[in-house]
Amino acid sequence: MKSGNDAILKTVAAGAFFVVNVFALYLLLRGHNLPGGGFIAGLATAASLVLLLLAYGVEGKDRVLPVEPLTLAASGVLLAIGSCVAPVLFGHPFLEQFNTYVQVPILGEIPLGTPLAFDSGVFLLVVGITTQLVGTLARSTLAGRALSPEEQKRYASTVESPIEDDAPAGLDAPPQTPDR
Repeated sequence: MKSGNDAILKTVAAGAFFVVNVFALYLLLRGHNLPGGGFIAGLATAASLVLLLLAYGVEGKDRVLPVEPLTLAASGVLLAIGSCVAPVLFGHPFLEQFNTYVQVPILGEIPLGTPLAFDSGVFLLVVGITTQLVGTLARSTLAGRALSPEEQKRYASTVESPIEDDAPAGLDAPPQTPDR
């Protein structure tokens, strides 16, 4: 998305990004004991990234989240699976919870353990998938390609040609593959 000269939107988006992510951290930390958790915290963080995308464009969102979104999602899946399998490695049942409590000055007593690791994995998965989806949709609305040339090589099928017309002037178009 092209970024405009709307100073008010950019200022509000930057402030809201901070506030929403502090609230998302709160939701993540209380999730395994009270309502909240990795899914809703991930949606809140993804919403803050969408707000940055609207205010600053795709490039602004990419500056805040320099990690490939699908890499973030894959690491979330691995973290969630690891927290489920870790008890088995120590002779305990699958998904058994282990907690320790840490006293944090402002937040008070916080439980750290396998439920928080699982929720953190879900958080990373939701942020990664949602950010990738919204970024792809945003790029496709710019009369360009939904996938960049690097993403085209990484995610698209090699036996089919893209359904999009050639990219507008100035954008790199991925090589066309012949139809069979």
